[in-house]
Amino acid sequence: MAGGRPQGWIVVLPLKRLGAAKSRLEHPGRALLALAMATDTAAAAAAVGRDVVAGVLLVTNDPAATAAITGRAADGDDASAGYPADGGGPAPVLAVPDLPDRGLNAALRHGARIAARRWPGHGVAAMSADLAALRPAELRAALLAAPAAGRAVLADAAGTGTVLLCAAAGSELLPQFGVDSHALHVRSGAVDLTGGLATTVPGLRRDVDTVTDLAAARLLGVGPATSAVLATAAANAG
Repeated sequence: MAGGRPQGWIVVLPLKRLGAAKSRLEHPGRALLALAMATDTAAAAAAVGRDVVAGVLLVTNDPAATAAITGRAADGDDASAGYPADGGGPAPVLAVPDLPDRGLNAALRHGARIAARRWPGHGVAAMSADLAALRPAELRAALLAAPAAGRAVLADAAGTGTVLLCAAAGSELLPQFGVDSHALHVRSGAVDLTGGLATTVPGLRRDVDTVTDLAAARLLGVGPATSAVLATAAANAG
């Protein structure tokens, strides 16, 4: 195992208010699509297996997103059913308000602090909430590859952004998401997982900001919530 002994990670997912989410995505159901992608992302993360992912923490000020995503998890509606997973069943999906309300990095720092208090001794894994094609096995492989101490980063499909930033227990997350975030995270000391994982985790590396990204995710196979929104949009357009 490249990253040493496994540890129970807490996955932190930031999500804007749905009305403001995915502003670059030119799609008639943009808000519903943002919610669906976050739902699929959270479900896939929760299905990794509790030996690797101990919990999923959604950071958002959108009450509809909070109700939909945590409610779906509580009902046991696993949006990643059929994907490979190990280790004792789905992790809990919880939500907390984005109290700083000052953008992505502030939300992630806030979520990391809450995770450290609620789950002491666990690492924190900050992840994009728009990974519509994510499979649990991909996230499992990436988290098992992360070092048992310090930080690690995984680049997006373009190679410049960040889809996953890990901080092992006792390490500060230090998120710098934004333009050229992958290089910034590497320069700040995060171990780069991208080369080692390469093309083995395509869904994890495929975040969705534009219609071109969405088309690429659909080729990989999106989760059921995203698929349902896209099918409804297609039916309405027809």
